[in-house]
Formats: sequence, C-alpha cells, structure tokens
Amino acid sequence: MFAAAVFLLLQQAAPGPVVWATPVEPVVEAPAPAAPVLPDTARADPYGYERAECSPYVRPSGESQENCQQRVRLALAADLGEALPAGLRPDANRCRPEPGADGFAVNCGITRAVPAAPQLQARSCQTRPVALPNGGVTYEETCTSDGPRSEEGLRINLGRD
Repeated sequence: MFAAAVFLLLQQAAPGPVVWATPVEPVVEAPAPAAPVLPDTARADPYGYERAECSPYVRPSGESQENCQQRVRLALAADLGEALPAGLRPDANRCRPEPGADGFAVNCGITRAVPAAPQLQARSCQTRPVALPNGGVTYEETCTSDGPRSEEGLRINLGRD
C-alpha cells in the first residue's frame, strides 16, 4: 500500500507526460496483380467469352452476374486494350439491359430498385361448401384481413380462440 502511494507521488512529480514511442515499420506496397492470361478465343470473340465465363453453370455460385461481367470485362480490357469493343468497355457505371428491348440494348448509370419488404397482415380464411343451381357442390373461400399489425415482437395469446 505504501509502495503504491509512493508510486503515485512520483508519477505526479514527473516533469511532463510520458510518451511511449512505437517503432514505425516501413510500408511495403504489394505488387499489382498480373493481368490474367486469356485464351485466343477471348481475343477472337470477346462477347462469346463473356457469355461463356458468366454462364450460371461456370461462374462461382456466390458471384452475381453483374460482378462476373465486370470482372471479365476488366480482364478483357487489360488484354485487348483499344481493340476491345465499345459494348464491353468497363466503366464506373455498370450497364444493365434496357427493359423491353430483347436484352440487347443497355442503359448505363441507372441503379436497380430494390422492392420494399412485404407488409405482413393477419388473415383469417374460411372455406365452406356452396350448392350449385344444377345440383353440384363447390367450395367458396372467404378471407378477412385485420390490416397491418403495429405491434412488434412475439405475442402469445392464452385462452383466446
């Protein structure tokens, strides 16, 4: 206890704050990755090469179609340079097919709209038989909706139908 008190007194009597110096390591930049080697078929038909590489049967399951196309187009641009067709040039704006244009026309600089989450509603449905005028029977289903629920969390109703 006495040693702790002496330590605190000595620490307060120090001329300035104690600064711990950490050794600074030099930053080594990683070498740029080498451009992938493309087959001759990619140079002959870059559109076909992109379709083949981004086919759902070939591309990794965790990679989306757009990411695959961007990856392949960057590889084609690095290999072909100015010989790359204008439709395959990668850019910051990812191009998407124009709706209703048979999938060939593209629109660049647009973002994909994500639908909002569904609004869940409590529904109760009853099915009952209804007699037909010609003597047959059909079943009619009547559903009612309580509207969107505002309560959140788990609810357990006891003693209620």
